[in-house]
Amino acid sequence: MDPLAIVDAIGDSGKTKRRPGDKKKRPGGVLGVEPFDPADHVEKEVGDALSMWLVIGAGAFVACLMRYIFMPGMEGPKDVLWFLPLSLIVVIAPLHKVVIPEPWKSRYTFGNWFRASMLYVFTWLAISFLIANPPLGDLAAPDVAGSYTVIIIDGEDVLIDSDNLTSSKGAFILDMNGSAGEAYMVFSINDNTDPNVANLSVTLLSTEFGSSPVEVVSATVSTLGCDAVWDGLRKSQQNSIVTHQFDACVSIGLGNISAGEYVVTIDLVEQGDPWVNSRTLTYSLTVVA
Repeated sequence: MDPLAIVDAIGDSGKTKRRPGDKKKRPGGVLGVEPFDPADHVEKEVGDALSMWLVIGAGAFVACLMRYIFMPGMEGPKDVLWFLPLSLIVVIAPLHKVVIPEPWKSRYTFGNWFRASMLYVFTWLAISFLIANPPLGDLAAPDVAGSYTVIIIDGEDVLIDSDNLTSSKGAFILDMNGSAGEAYMVFSINDNTDPNVANLSVTLLSTEFGSSPVEVVSATVSTLGCDAVWDGLRKSQQNSIVTHQFDACVSIGLGNISAGEYVVTIDLVEQGDPWVNSRTLTYSLTVVA
């Protein structure tokens, strides 16, 4: 027998003949892959889009409610400003069931509720940040921008303690070096709006028994410039005091201060939006004759 004929016969015997009514099976059925349904896919995408816009609207509504209804009636930050919005996460699922009609609302699962809750939280945070900061709001109190220093003006001379540069901490030692001049505290104010409109008051309190606090100054920052003493400061001090071009530098006269321990209290107040912003800073000053 011809060898080629034998090979062909073996190959034909391994083939399964298809019957006339048989259809070719799709490989997806064998692999467990569901057939793609365009209509079902569109319905799911529409449901997700409706959920997204509903949650974004809810987050924006809550942010505006807290900013323009609750906050104007408060004197400062309260726990309710974050506790109430976060607790409203529990209404995300009922809100979908009430607002979104069939056939979409019946498709939502736990995964949808979780994603919607996270989207609500981030939307609320983002909108709150935008409407609570300039130019739409001002919740931050002015602050001392950088470091501060204490100098002595004796006549036309500006005397600086050679052993001390500008203090960046809450304590400072001033060596009078036998001078009878007046001491000045120099620092700058920053704010997320205009620092010049803030009100500044400085109180000096000696640590000696029976001493009473003395208000050194109480005025608007714009009236307390430091031009008169600025040129007498070292360049390193200038760079440490004023850290930004919009900082407002001030010089506060402490008078003919005597040797001893003092507590310097700085109060900064401004009319913010929606409430008054204030900050209190305390420094320790040691004067050596």
